[in-house]
Amino acid sequence: MQKLFEKNIKFFYENLPHYYDLIKNLKHRNFYIKDDNLYDTNHNKVYPTSITGDSKQFAHIPTHNPLWEKDFFYIHPFYWKKDFNITGDIINSLFEKAKTLDSYTHDGFYFDKNFLPTTIIYGLLAGKHIDLLVNNYEFQSLFIYEPNPEFFAVSLYYIDYEKVYSKLKDRFFLWVKGHIDYYAIQKFFHERKITSTFFNLELTTYKHPLMDDAKLKFEEVKQTKLRGWGTFEDEYRGIKNHLKNLNKYRTFKPGKQPKKIPVCIVANGKSLEKNIDFIKNNQNSMIIISVGTAIKPLLKAGIHSDFHIEQERIENLDDILKDTLPKYNGHFIGASVVKPEVFKLAKNPLMYMREAFTLSPKEYVIKGSSPIVGNAGFAFASNITNEIYLCGMDLGFRLNEKKHASGSYYDTTDDKEEQGIKVKGNFSDDIYSNSLLLSSKQNIELMIKKLKIKVYNLSDGAYIEGSIPLKNKTLPGINKQKALKEILKNFKNTSFSIPQLDLNKILLPISNTLNFEIKSYKDLTGVVDFINDKLDESFLYHPNEYTLIRGSIYHILNNFYITSHKVKIKEIPELIKVIQNQLPLYQKKINTLLSDF
Repeated sequence: MQKLFEKNIKFFYENLPHYYDLIKNLKHRNFYIKDDNLYDTNHNKVYPTSITGDSKQFAHIPTHNPLWEKDFFYIHPFYWKKDFNITGDIINSLFEKAKTLDSYTHDGFYFDKNFLPTTIIYGLLAGKHIDLLVNNYEFQSLFIYEPNPEFFAVSLYYIDYEKVYSKLKDRFFLWVKGHIDYYAIQKFFHERKITSTFFNLELTTYKHPLMDDAKLKFEEVKQTKLRGWGTFEDEYRGIKNHLKNLNKYRTFKPGKQPKKIPVCIVANGKSLEKNIDFIKNNQNSMIIISVGTAIKPLLKAGIHSDFHIEQERIENLDDILKDTLPKYNGHFIGASVVKPEVFKLAKNPLMYMREAFTLSPKEYVIKGSSPIVGNAGFAFASNITNEIYLCGMDLGFRLNEKKHASGSYYDTTDDKEEQGIKVKGNFSDDIYSNSLLLSSKQNIELMIKKLKIKVYNLSDGAYIEGSIPLKNKTLPGINKQKALKEILKNFKNTSFSIPQLDLNKILLPISNTLNFEIKSYKDLTGVVDFINDKLDESFLYHPNEYTLIRGSIYHILNNFYITSHKVKIKEIPELIKVIQNQLPLYQKKINTLLSDF
């Protein structure tokens, strides 16, 4: 044991010095090893029986072990609706083929005996269970979270960390001490986005308050990592609108340094009702940007924002805005994918290019403008200021209460949620959220951190990391007309042409990669991960094609990966044939639709 400890100390000193420093700086010892167990300072056993015995229990066949939590994306494949008649055709064909195969199992999945899916372990304790798992299994990926540095120090006697890092390489994530970082979790999941979606295994070895915090963050990231998987069918709706709007309206071009003017972003969360007085009292002291359905409550309060932003490509957006936008005196800024009829309702129409859209010219894209219109407002504001106030940007809700402000479009809809993901509140501890709002929140947090913007949050919803909760404030007056004139200089006349798209640059390598021999579910995972990596790499070389079909390919590969676990290895080639036969048809259908332009 001592030799292993010394080996680990040397390994961390030479390769990961921050972990070496963590061990070196431990001031107190609260646990000691004796008679194959850990004891605290009161001589109480940490392990109920022994390190060896209990560790064997932890490490025993995790996929069938009741000590492990098992989280499946879904058990039963579901058929896609006719609305997705191109992407859905391939996925539905996969399901149909799988059901004809002799080994198909309706209620379960097949797994390799020595290969584990995405694995998360809360708690090292002595670490013996980690040693057993790494010796006996291969991993899709492994994340270990240990809030207590002393347990990490003890684990140096039981885990050969050099061996772990050598065997798992970039599939191993270790976080020791303190609150876990969101972005470490995102990196863990997003590097193998498809294969990490199917099935997650989780083990908790002991209770700790920081583990509850970590589990909440893992759940939030799991919920949000499926955002942005829009299909070709979704993108096509935006393309039709984009090409009709293109070059008709002055378009925002990012680039100039932020101005020292306060900007207030007004969204339509329930707490907007409480924020109206702040907006009224300071409307001559800040630039006001309203987003989405916030326009109606503001007009009802007699407030015309300076800019109003819309970015949804939904068919009924003009119906939603027909009673408000014609009355609005400020500048309307629509994403290029917004229905053309919406622009015609506005007195002062302007345009912008949202990120993650196939045909957005790179130099005109407003980075950070997804997934929802609140993000577009924040991203636009970050280009014109470094001081932002948030009103009605709740990004969360209270259970069984309305999510949106009264007097808006949502007055006539079912606007309550009975369940959600518990999150830290900006002012209270009874706030819940969902995958879309959490994705929005995380993107705003990333921008705050990256751009070092000072953000004051008056919204009574989810806490936004990096922002300053604020109840009220009186701002000094500004020369609004001069500020608006400066901002409007960033909108340019354009003369863009339509780029040519060659989907074969992406689809052919995918089809060829599927020819790799697959002898195990580990091999299957490697092939899907490889395609995932190559697909994401293609963004650098073929950004338009990538953005157009990325979401569809994600969905197809995800359903192929899951369905492949419902048949035996020898029959997976039959599913591969389905994809290889369907991809040329998929490309032909897409090209036919695009040829209309």
